[in-house]
Amino acid sequence: MTIHFPLPDARGPGPRYLALADAIEAAVASGALPPGAALPTHRELAAAMGVTVGTVTRGYAEAARRGLVRGERGRGTYVGRADEDFARLLDQGAPGGAPGAGAAAVARAARGSCAPPGPVDMGLTAAYQPLGPDLGRALARIARSPGLDELVGRYGARGLPRHRELGAAWAGAYGCPAQPGEVLVTAGAQHALLVALGGLLGPGERLAVESLTYPLVKPLAKRLRLHLVPVDIDAHGLDPDALARACARQRVHGLYVMPACQNPTTAHMPEYRRHEVVAVCRRFGLRIIEDDVYALTVDESLPPLAALAPELGCFVAATSKVLCDSLRVAFLRAPGADLPALEAAVEWTSWKAAPLMVEVLAQWLADGTVRRTIEANRAEAGARNALLAEALGPGACRARPTGYYAWLPLPRRWRAVDFAAEAARRGVVVAHGEHFAVGAARAEQGVRLSLLGARSRQALRQGLDVLAGLLRL
Repeated sequence: MTIHFPLPDARGPGPRYLALADAIEAAVASGALPPGAALPTHRELAAAMGVTVGTVTRGYAEAARRGLVRGERGRGTYVGRADEDFARLLDQGAPGGAPGAGAAAVARAARGSCAPPGPVDMGLTAAYQPLGPDLGRALARIARSPGLDELVGRYGARGLPRHRELGAAWAGAYGCPAQPGEVLVTAGAQHALLVALGGLLGPGERLAVESLTYPLVKPLAKRLRLHLVPVDIDAHGLDPDALARACARQRVHGLYVMPACQNPTTAHMPEYRRHEVVAVCRRFGLRIIEDDVYALTVDESLPPLAALAPELGCFVAATSKVLCDSLRVAFLRAPGADLPALEAAVEWTSWKAAPLMVEVLAQWLADGTVRRTIEANRAEAGARNALLAEALGPGACRARPTGYYAWLPLPRRWRAVDFAAEAARRGVVVAHGEHFAVGAARAEQGVRLSLLGARSRQALRQGLDVLAGLLRL
């Protein structure tokens, strides 16, 4: 095949795959690669560039992340997306720009080069906003779909039957088998957590949590008058022996846990430990509330605790953290005996989840948007994890190859609060360990680094360089 764009200089600086993506972007901007143009196969381009096929694969993936190309199974790689609105941008160009420059303009905006300067946000964890799904297309399809009136009709707090079927399938994607009759529709993972805690536990009862845990649990417990019991964690997550000791000292009624990708430490609980934790919960009669919102961002194939102990386990199958932050939909899988109490909790907290939000998710699942969005975010997170290792050193952080965040243990001379404050004074926002610590537990001094919060990789690298400088002080 003839190659219709200039190949990057093999002797140039930087990674070859990024140079390839830059060359594709320049060719799209100049019109040398028009919309719909076919790119060479991976092998052809690898031979022409004198690089490995893997390098070309990474280059094409980076170009796809920038919105320049799309891959079609069995056909190859083409300029542009199979998205009508994006194709229009390619044809017309960005507003006020030259025709044919649309893809490059959108790509630059996605990387944040047009974004105003400001603090580097490494505090809040979420999917990368420029990779968010196309809401307009989903709403247009919903408007044309039959049975639209059902979305504004009256139905129970558990949700529409077809939405509960969707929730059962979504829980299955997390590895938690579920039947539609075991599923409730909630207005996001935080609402699901409120429903589970408020429906299953009463005022004055105790909830075991990891000593570093999701920060919202603390105000929720305070409002519900629950007592939090911190349990030690290590490199493999929650320590089952520590949990057993805590239960032996005092009556504990439930356990809130994140075994697949613990927040904030990224710890991954191996299968043998999951069985040990379940055994402790059965021994002491603990209800399990499992909230692994980041499990789909990492390579996770182990059974959730709720799958190992379905009679005890409630599982939160979330959507916003892996798709877009404003998609307030989550599904709560629970034992049948608990459903009436949980349904009542839905009623007294929100009456019912907005069905239109669930229908948007249904559209995105049906047309492959969910899969593509997760894959794109994982690819972006992978590239940013590589920047993290390069800037701070490969062993400085606890991270997952495609994880959205990392945990940075601090040298003994630093307190987490002071480190975060000094970073903020230098224009970098991080989440210090005290934000996640429960009670007077002696938590490790560290900070959580959100890798997808920065508006561009360049901004992330600048923030990481600031942190590296603080570590050297």
